[in-house]
Amino acid sequence: MWNTAVSILAVLTAALVVGLGASAAQSASGGEPAPSIRIGTYDNRAVTIAWFHSEYNDLSTLRQQLAEAEAAGDEARVAELRELGPKLQRRLHLQGFGRAPVTDLLEPVEDRLVEVARAVGVDAIVFECNYAGEGVEVVDVTDALVKLFNPPAEALKTIGELLKQDPVPLEDLKDEH
Repeated sequence: MWNTAVSILAVLTAALVVGLGASAAQSASGGEPAPSIRIGTYDNRAVTIAWFHSEYNDLSTLRQQLAEAEAAGDEARVAELRELGPKLQRRLHLQGFGRAPVTDLLEPVEDRLVEVARAVGVDAIVFECNYAGEGVEVVDVTDALVKLFNPPAEALKTIGELLKQDPVPLEDLKDEH
């Protein structure tokens, strides 16, 4: 009986200590519990501009392939590349001015996303967060992702100006935008 009473007392004491610790942590942060999950989000337009000015931009390779196909008289390849060019341009316009996913542009640096997540202290990096419940903190990791592309100063200036503006609604984006 004595052992049972001591065991119950030990459990109650442990529960009280844990409860007081949680209460103290809550009080220290102004009454709100500290977020247990941190989600990193980014502005796709900044990533697009950074990619465009990076070593990963392979558009010049496509131009070279087109010139080679034209020189070789390979009409089928020329037609294929001439069809591909406007499609790529359209996608980059949507990504660079609107709110279109940039998963394809992040592929060259995908293996370094974990470094960004650790450096900024987030549990995940996502395009956007439409809802975050209690205990979830949304953190902007745009700058950290942009740095992965090592953009020149002119690109950083362009990114800074672009981020001062709202994205263009997709339905308003024209090819010439």
